[in-house]
Amino acid sequence: MLYGALWCGGGIIVTLGTLAMAAGGGSYVVAWGAIIFGAIQFFRGMSQASG
Repeated sequence: MLYGALWCGGGIIVTLGTLAMAAGGGSYVVAWGAIIFGAIQFFRGMSQASG
């Protein structure tokens, strides 16, 4: 669960950071791979911990 939360949180931080830097115009990165991977890992860990 911890590693999944870290991956998901890291992906969100990268996305928000690059979005803030591109506020005046430009491109930004949406780290959807890290966000989805982290969320899957987190929920897998949660289901194993509860069952």
